Amino acid sequence: MKKAIIMIIAIALAVSCVVGLAACSAKGTYTPLEAQANIFTELNSKTADVGIMDFTMANYLLKTESSLASNLMIVENIEFEKEYYGIAFRKAAAGKSYNKLTDLVNEALIALKDTSYATIAEKYNAAANKVDLAYTASYVKKTGTADETDFNKIGTAGKIVIGYTLNAPMAIGSVDSLTGGIDTELAEAVVAYINEQLSTNIAIEWKLISWGQKEAEMEAGTIDCIWNGLTITDARSEMWDITMPYLENKQCVVIRKADKDVYTTVDSLKKASIVAEDGSAGEDVAKELLGL
Repeated sequence: MKKAIIMIIAIALAVSCVVGLAACSAKGTYTPLEAQANIFTELNSKTADVGIMDFTMANYLLKTESSLASNLMIVENIEFEKEYYGIAFRKAAAGKSYNKLTDLVNEALIALKDTSYATIAEKYNAAANKVDLAYTASYVKKTGTADETDFNKIGTAGKIVIGYTLNAPMAIGSVDSLTGGIDTELAEAVVAYINEQLSTNIAIEWKLISWGQKEAEMEAGTIDCIWNGLTITDARSEMWDITMPYLENKQCVVIRKADKDVYTTVDSLKKASIVAEDGSAGEDVAKELLGL
């Protein structure tokens, strides 16, 4: 009798262990990537099941990069909150109210809203997402004393160093050169406007950075701003002086078309192998989904 009871307990424990392992194996995983563009590669190679990334980029790549996009799709019925892009400058020094560069860029964005900006947004199929810059509720014109430290720095150097990543359609090109993009062309238009208004001759120096190191680059002063599809968050607004919003975005889910019946709800993502760009808003979503 004792042997029978022991055998039953042993079997029960074994079953419990198997069930426990299955439950554990069903938990999703997260892997950070160097760049958003790598999400498509990971999905195609089946080293990941789900990519969480900017809708602006996913939508653009799915329409233009046929070799990478033919087997992939955006899950339309899974949506996250809308977010907005801004341009980040360093916080003003103690005793100052704002970075003068931020205010200059805000003024330029408003001035170019219906001309250069509208043309660029239309060119890259972003016109439908365009924020009405002049009347954005969150924008309040800067008041108080401006910190001119960075403005004087770029004036002396004759250039503004912009940190970016290759993030189509915001910045398009190769490691060696930029060939276009919403942020690339908008920055050129804004700097040209500022030069005209102030009779300056400031050039742009583009500095390719790792997105996960953007905070360190700003802290070290190796770049003057981040202009590359930067999502405005409360934490970033505490850290940097950020412009008014200039483009609406959202995080979206990209999967293989073959998995369209597998990943249909937010809960289904919690069992997936998820990838996103290191330091991105997509990473924040992935970690929240998986409880990391």
